[in-house]
Amino acid sequence: MLGKEKRAKRTKLFVAVSICVLTMALAAPALASAYWGAIAVSPRTGKVGVSYDYPTAHRAKKRALHECHQLGCRVAVWVRNQYAALVLKHNGVFVAGVGRTKNLAFAKARDRAHDHTAKKWAWVFSGY
Repeated sequence: MLGKEKRAKRTKLFVAVSICVLTMALAAPALASAYWGAIAVSPRTGKVGVSYDYPTAHRAKKRALHECHQLGCRVAVWVRNQYAALVLKHNGVFVAGVGRTKNLAFAKARDRAHDHTAKKWAWVFSGY
């Protein structure tokens, strides 16, 4: 009788440990992945450069600046595992927003611009 109880406890322990190991193995890549994106813009010409799925914010910003292909480009926004959007106000000023959806990112950019009719200019998604 004592042998069956020990075997049952060992089996339960083995199953519990196996579940924990499997859970950690599947969760680790998701936790480790942080994808960065950025939008750069030339305030003078409106030309934009975007980047996405970079391992660091620095590399994402550097690539967005490179993609802009204009002197005077500036990084307007960088983002990790979500959307970023850029709007153009009627006075020619660019304003950025960030959100979990593209629509939310544009809404936040317009809120920050205090101009709900600002023109949608650019967006990027980086992550998941």
